[in-house]
Amino acid sequence: MGMIVEERPVTDQNPGRSTPEQSAQPEKGALMVRVGQVDYPLRIRGKPVTRLYPGWRAVAFEPALLPMPLLYLRDDEGRDAFWLFDRTLNYRASALADLRPEERSMIVGAIAPFFHTLRKSVFCEMCPGPISGAAPAAVARMPALLRDDLLNRWLESQPPLRQVGAGSDGERSSLALQDGVVFDIAVLQQMLPAAHGLAEQAEPVVLSPTGRSVLRGHHVLVGNGFSVTRFVDPEVNAVFYLGVAPELGAKEGASPFLYCPQVDLIVSAAASGTLDALPRRLLSWFAADPARAAALPRQTVVRMSAGFSLGSASLLSLGGTTAQTVRSEAGAAIAGPVDDLLSEAQVGDAFQGRFVGAATTPEGEATAGGVPEA
Repeated sequence: MGMIVEERPVTDQNPGRSTPEQSAQPEKGALMVRVGQVDYPLRIRGKPVTRLYPGWRAVAFEPALLPMPLLYLRDDEGRDAFWLFDRTLNYRASALADLRPEERSMIVGAIAPFFHTLRKSVFCEMCPGPISGAAPAAVARMPALLRDDLLNRWLESQPPLRQVGAGSDGERSSLALQDGVVFDIAVLQQMLPAAHGLAEQAEPVVLSPTGRSVLRGHHVLVGNGFSVTRFVDPEVNAVFYLGVAPELGAKEGASPFLYCPQVDLIVSAAASGTLDALPRRLLSWFAADPARAAALPRQTVVRMSAGFSLGSASLLSLGGTTAQTVRSEAGAAIAGPVDDLLSEAQVGDAFQGRFVGAATTPEGEATAGGVPEA
């Protein structure tokens, strides 16, 4: 990234991709950018920039990330802005919408490979590692308004997001994932009550859609009424984002949702439009800090002793019976080392309001394999 300098002499050397073609000497005090060891003046309508609006300052120059060089600006109140320049370092625009359609397509196309890699990493991979190359750090330095605009325009070329409400979607009642795995949408809808309160849990847990394991979540986005937790079910190679979002246009209340990015599906009863920006918000959150994707945990399933079954968990008395001593014929036992046993409170959180292959009695109590309705 180039450095911002002022009152520097002009040279006619080539700064790389910017390749300014200018010969006139700027007046004293012109705003200069350094690319490598060479300084160049920035221009508006062919004239050197000698001052900015009061309170604003240039903070960085990015000559090579996009096909058009970028200048990042910030004011005394912390607001960000950016300027786009042509190859002569003459000002072109301060918003993508002000560019010609072919220019916008060129810019979005240049950044698309990074967004594609990021999407695959945090939406599809069980335990993504760091994304290599210079792009992650460069995109993280972008003003959020530019990054979000680029993401929105790139997402327009991706498969459309489909939302399934509380009832049947009118098209199908099951969801086909990879490797022949099929989820009943009704099962996914049963996960929605668990979304409430996840943000307050230091180690959030939910019962997987298969009903055969307990998943440990990782908080990824909290703020402005949104609360999103990432879960991974390695048994079926699936990634889920479970959370709550403020209803569009509502002053109070939040609706739970389950986002399955691998099939571009959201399960929620939220009003139309409430969750349209969810993919962009998640991708922008990860893009703003490369360490966030690398920090996603590898331990995503709560493993229990071989003598412990989910059926027994569903019958636990949260008043004092321990998980190790209660057994039931219902439910599938999970074998493996005792990495960490669920506390009674966590069991209650994982199974809240859930019925796993259970019928209910007229009195409203769950049979073996289920839990009482919370």
